[in-house]
Amino acid sequence: MRIPSWIVLMMTLLTGAGCSTYSVVTDYDSSFPFTSYKTYQWADDAAAQSSNNVLATNPLAVKRIKSSVDQELATKGYVLNSNKPVDFTVSLFARVQDRERYTLPPMSFSYHHGYYHNRFGHNRFGMYDPYWPAPYVSYYKEGTLVIDVTDQKSNELAWRGIAQGILKNYDTGKEMQQDIDGAVTKILAEFPPLKR
Repeated sequence: MRIPSWIVLMMTLLTGAGCSTYSVVTDYDSSFPFTSYKTYQWADDAAAQSSNNVLATNPLAVKRIKSSVDQELATKGYVLNSNKPVDFTVSLFARVQDRERYTLPPMSFSYHHGYYHNRFGHNRFGMYDPYWPAPYVSYYKEGTLVIDVTDQKSNELAWRGIAQGILKNYDTGKEMQQDIDGAVTKILAEFPPLKR
C-alpha cells in the first residue's frame, strides 16, 4: 500500500546513508519559566482547522505526530494531563508547497572546423567554443511542520520548532512513523531551551 507524502506532511526525509534532507530551526521567548514546566496538554483541535493547515484534513497524520511528540516529551519528564490545569499546551501546524529546483549542468565545449585568411592565404583551423546547456528542472513537494509550545498561564507563544524539507512517498505506515519520530526528536531536541 503506497502512502502519499501529502498525507504525512513531514519533512523528515532520511534518504540514502542516513543523510537528512530537512532542516530544523527553533526560537523561544526567554522570559518564560521553562525549567518549572512539568505538565502539558494538547491545544484544542478547533484551533488547527485553518484552511492552510493540511493537518486539518489528515487525522491519521495528526495521530502519528501527536504520538511521537508525546513519547518524546515523556522521555524529557513531561506529563500529559488532559483534564487538570497544566503548565503549557502543544499545537501543530503543517503545510505542503510545490517547488522547483534548477540544476545547472557543467559547461562544455564544441569544436568547429573552418578557415581564416592571413597574408599567406587560406589556412584550415579548428576552434573550441564554450557551450552552456539549458538547466535541468525538477519538481518536488516541500513540507513544513511547526510544533508550538504556549505558556498556559499567559496564553502566549513560548517556544516554536520548525522542520522543513522535501517530502517522499512511503510503502508502509511503519516507515512513515520512523521518519516522523526522527523529525520530532530533532525538533524537540531544543526543548526546553538552554539558557545562554
